[in-house]
This record gives sequence, C-alpha cells and structure tokens, in this order.
Amino acid sequence: MPAVLNGIEWQTCLRRILFLNANESAATIAEIENGKLPLATVEVFKGQNAYRFLLETICGLHSPIVGETAVMGQFKEFLLKAKFPKNHWGSFLRRLATSLMIDAKQIRHEHLQGIGSQSYGSLVRQHVKGMPAVAVLGAGKLAREILPWLIGKTKVRVFYRNFDRAKDLLESYPEIDLVKYSGDAQWQESEAALVIAAPLSADEVSRWSDSQSTTFGKCLDLRGDAQSDPVSSAGDVIKLNELFEALRSERERLEVHVEAARSEIKQLVQRQSQQAQFRPFGWEDLCA
Repeated sequence: MPAVLNGIEWQTCLRRILFLNANESAATIAEIENGKLPLATVEVFKGQNAYRFLLETICGLHSPIVGETAVMGQFKEFLLKAKFPKNHWGSFLRRLATSLMIDAKQIRHEHLQGIGSQSYGSLVRQHVKGMPAVAVLGAGKLAREILPWLIGKTKVRVFYRNFDRAKDLLESYPEIDLVKYSGDAQWQESEAALVIAAPLSADEVSRWSDSQSTTFGKCLDLRGDAQSDPVSSAGDVIKLNELFEALRSERERLEVHVEAARSEIKQLVQRQSQQAQFRPFGWEDLCA
C-alpha cells in the first residue's frame, strides 16, 4: 500500500488495516477498488460498514480463534502508539477509536466471555492439565501469551536462545525457571509436557529433547510448519492445525454467542451513525 497523507495504520497478526479519509484519499481508494494497485488481497469498508468491520475485528470475530482477546490487546497498543493527524480528521479518529474500545468492551462482556478455550494459552493449559512440569521452547511473543495460563497450574521451564530478550520474563513471572536452550537441563521430574513456541526445525527439537533426562509425555507443536516438518516424539504430538480443528467442533455452540454479538454490533453501529451525522467528519468520510 502507498503512503497516504493523514492516514494511520493498524497491524494485527492476520491483517493490515489502514484508516483513510474518503475525501482526501479518494484517488487511492478508487485505484484499490478498480484493481489498479498490485495487491494480492484487499477489502475496502466505508462508513457504517467500516465501523462494523473494525468492531468485529477488535472483538475477535474475524480471528481463527473466535472471540480471542489478543486482538483487543493489539488495538490498545496501537492506540498508545498511533500518531493521529493534528486536525479535525485526527480528532474524529481519536473519538472513533474511543467509541470502538467502549463498544468492544461491552460486546465482549455481554456475549464473548466464558465461551471456552478461545486463546492459545487456554488451549495449551487444557492439553497439559495434570502434567507435573511444562517445558516451553522459546521466550518470544507466543510463549509470553501462553505463560499466564500455566503459572500456578504446573512447574514451568522456559528455554531461551537470547538471554537479553528473555531476562525480563523473570520480572513478570518469578515462578518460572529460565534455562538456556542447550544440553541437559537437569530435570527432577521424570515426565513433562513440551510446548514448542519458537521457529525451530523438527531436527533441532528432536536433538534437544533426546539430550534431556526427562520423558515428554505430550508435545504441543505450535509452529506454523508443524505439518510440513513434523516433530517425532515418544509421547503424543498435537499440531497447531489439530488445535484449530478441535475449535471447529465447538463452532455450533459458539455460533449462538457470535450471532448475539453481531446483532448488538449492528445496533451499536446504527447508534453511532445517528451521533456521527452531527460531526464535521461523519461516516461518509471513514474508510478502513
């Protein structure tokens, strides 16, 4: 996408979202809609549809894990760092962002709480339940999302490759053991679960696990290439796509919550639209 004057960008795990003023960026939007820009996949949402799409995205309704909380955290982080234009359009965007957060919190509270294993962390906790210890390979973003779900439930060992990037974990989670990813970690437990949360090859994981003095009774492989580069283990191996498949079986039950959330989002969009018509920058100027 080209740089756009007065536009701001929000990057999630799955998509890149650009907030545009429909009047000032009319030429760019026309090129996108007419297919003149070489973009593989692009969608344009205008006015009320833009607000609806943004609200559904923040609430996790467009995520592989329905209702996940991570995307709302990403939106909060985006708001803290976003540089809004210092004009009426920027002021409108700030009010818009505030309304999105308020409405998203309401939707999540009323319809998307307590709907089961809807995050990577909760899925992992479900599968390692009863294990005396869990080894987490990696200390990056994915590992940090998982840790809060494991602390207090089992003994956790995090294996890092770069100490400078991992050392702050001890400040947030003093209960964990932070161990360098190399050689035998001198386990006291005879059995543990293994969670692969780093971009390691299957051969690397196998060599490391073979050097350990414990048996991994269960392995959760959260790598994106878990299927094409399968890990061999004496215990059960559960791949990322299998975790998603388990979630699909829950779809029918979750659909009731999702439809209720979408119905309320529709009402909130209409309410916001009625308020927006009294602003200098209304829905007709919003393109996301």
